[in-house]
Amino acid sequence: MSTKLMEKTAEVAADREVGQFTTLLDDDRTRITHWVIKPGQQTGWHLHDFDYVTIQQSEGTLFMQHADGATREVHYVPGTAVAISAPVEHNAINIGDVDIVVTEIEYKK
Repeated sequence: MSTKLMEKTAEVAADREVGQFTTLLDDDRTRITHWVIKPGQQTGWHLHDFDYVTIQQSEGTLFMQHADGATREVHYVPGTAVAISAPVEHNAINIGDVDIVVTEIEYKK
């Protein structure tokens, strides 16, 4: 995951547990993170400094909260990849009833 905004999460989203994430690779060019977000859990507020791709590995629905106050729902479809341009500051909450599994690939260069 990009830069965690722990103070912001503690200030505005402390009522939810943060999902489990594992950094699979982090070198000078790429960061790959694997996420499992259980129903009701969140990613916590974070800032993507780099362009990235998500590879959705499960079904489910995330409620996205953006720093500018915008919100939206993202419906996961297994095997779908989405490219996103940085910078992005947001928090994502699993509002569904199944675990959301996603791999995130950030491009540092």
